[in-house]
Amino acid sequence: MFKFFIYDGSSILYRSYFALPPLKTSYGFPTNAIYGFLRTLFSHLKLERPKYLTVCFDLPKKTKRKKIYKEYKAKRPKAPNDLVLQIKPLKEILRAIGINYLEREGLEADDLIVSLVERLKGKGLTVKVFSPDKDLLQVVDESIFVVNPISGEVFTKEKVLEKFGVEPKLIPDLLALRGDSTDNIKGIEGVGDKTALKILRKYGSVEGILKRWEEFSREFPRAKREELTLSYELVRPIKVDLNFKLEDFTLRPNLKELRELLKKYEMRSLLKEVDKLFQRSLF
Repeated sequence: MFKFFIYDGSSILYRSYFALPPLKTSYGFPTNAIYGFLRTLFSHLKLERPKYLTVCFDLPKKTKRKKIYKEYKAKRPKAPNDLVLQIKPLKEILRAIGINYLEREGLEADDLIVSLVERLKGKGLTVKVFSPDKDLLQVVDESIFVVNPISGEVFTKEKVLEKFGVEPKLIPDLLALRGDSTDNIKGIEGVGDKTALKILRKYGSVEGILKRWEEFSREFPRAKREELTLSYELVRPIKVDLNFKLEDFTLRPNLKELRELLKKYEMRSLLKEVDKLFQRSLF
């Protein structure tokens, strides 16, 4: 079974920036986020040799969710300038590696990842999504796994059920009920993890709650239908049509350009791995 790797680019880049000390080139350009991202990518390529691979990015412009709810992700600090500076060079390096990365105006990386996974189902592939974000656990299936690139934890269907108490497809419902402070999503006042699980066992899903709202509102008088509806809309992925052929995501490295970029950003330890790692016969 061929492997298809999908990276949550924005999330991994952000966490790499804060996980590593402030590395810089001799001319003062910041490189810690790029280095952390590439070190993660290279280690996965070395271990598993996926046949197909892509990286999905957020774009800085206002997303559809932000237009719906202006307080969405409002509590998140602004990305440091040293981090923002590293986005364009990372994408240049990814292109040199031969990675066809994805980004769409108004959408988040999560939306693209969920949409891509939907298209990959039934194609006889083992799909691994590399992301530390729990929102993406909803895609987990028999041949689809989410891997936390920081801890290395691999989420199967059984693991999601064990850790969160619901099957993967109900992760958005769980988040809509209990809220998600990371994205500034309120949920229902007074409802935490345990109560949210009890609600889902009784009503099945958020849609089940909305269909039986009178009954539900008697149990939870502080609940507001419009707030639950909004929370559910914010946590659910925005699915889009992605037209592609599998071959579009085959690695086709330009070794000369890749070497030049790694030299430019003074990543000597990675440069040493290029010839061995990106021999065309191995991909």
